[in-house]
Amino acid sequence: VRNAPPPKPGDPSTIYTAEDIRIQQYGDTAIVAFRLVATTESAGTKQVANLLNSGTFVKRDGKWQVVNWQSTRMPRTDEESKREVAAIFQALYQTLSPSDATKLRSLIDSAFVWNHRDGKPLNQKEFVDDLISGQVKFAIPGMSKVDLSVYGDTVIARGELLRMRSGRSERVRFVMTFVNQIGGWKAVALDTN
Repeated sequence: VRNAPPPKPGDPSTIYTAEDIRIQQYGDTAIVAFRLVATTESAGTKQVANLLNSGTFVKRDGKWQVVNWQSTRMPRTDEESKREVAAIFQALYQTLSPSDATKLRSLIDSAFVWNHRDGKPLNQKEFVDDLISGQVKFAIPGMSKVDLSVYGDTVIARGELLRMRSGRSERVRFVMTFVNQIGGWKAVALDTN
């Protein structure tokens, strides 16, 4: 076990609380069960994950010690996933215009890749650099023109956008993939053609 590095400015912050706590004692053994609520704030949006937790404790030498623990994330409904991704998509769109690099990086995964029709995929750093330098500009329509499909902890957003690149504008179709991890939803891929 090692310590996690200290958070950087702009990193998502998560607050954990426990709800519906139940403790059942059987002599020198106790079972603890509760719902862990992880509330993550990232780029001005809040996402909530619920996890079912249970632990088994044994009393040894007068002290309670944990001997087993499990945690299972409760699935979101499709509507919750769509609502949360729509908020992230909107926050992402707002960062594309003035290109706030810190906020943008908090919304896209470090393994993010943009695959576009000129054939060269751009990684997260290259994508952010192109936006900041003004080499690439996007005009993305409102959520009414974006179709969201939910596949568990993955959401696929499909739609059209107006891309400005090297002084040319063109309407392109896009597919953006979002993945939900405990820290919330992040864009992991953008494909345009």
